[in-house]
Amino acid sequence: MPKVTVYSTEGESTGREIDLPDPVFADEINEGVVHAAVLAYEINQSKARSTTKSRSQVRGGGRKPWRQKGTGRARQGSIRAPHWAGGGVVFGPDGRTTRRHLPKRMKRIAVRSMLSARAGEGRIMAIEPLALEKPSTKGMAQALAAMDLTGTKVCVILAEHRPETYKSLRNIGGVTVRVAPSFCAYDLVSSDAVVIEEAAVKIVADTFGSAPNRGRDKGLGGAE
Repeated sequence: MPKVTVYSTEGESTGREIDLPDPVFADEINEGVVHAAVLAYEINQSKARSTTKSRSQVRGGGRKPWRQKGTGRARQGSIRAPHWAGGGVVFGPDGRTTRRHLPKRMKRIAVRSMLSARAGEGRIMAIEPLALEKPSTKGMAQALAAMDLTGTKVCVILAEHRPETYKSLRNIGGVTVRVAPSFCAYDLVSSDAVVIEEAAVKIVADTFGSAPNRGRDKGLGGAE
């Protein structure tokens, strides 16, 4: 069972350590499922902006340009065919947004894999509850600097939503703020380190470690 050091809200080590539950933070890493989860996230974030008209949508071309035979020219049926200037576009973008669905169990596997990978690399740090009386970006930046996380992409996982804490962290470059368990594998992949509140550890463990049909999860998406 991995152990991590607990830091104070000022970024100083408290000398305490907490255990990270094995089912979530020491699971087997399934790279195939992680790749599928990240790819699905990126596809679902994209928005279609371009659109073109097909042959049936272009105005005009209702009459045959010239008769079928006897002119010496190639036969044509419409001046709005794709090979004509001003004609319709074949297989062009239609403005629809592509969506990719990923089963819930695969999402949980991806999160467990990334949390286990970060724990194995020593990139998970626990912190005492970040209950601030008022927003202080400078204070949180100093805390991260004390934890040697300056210039590092960090995913901060809170146990509950606190507007003062969120406002203090959101303007720091490279910092992503999430409330447990509302985060995904992409948040972990795009971060170099994870800072998680003590209370959030249990929330994450309960959400991703006691999923139904857990015994069959490892068989999804590739290697055991």
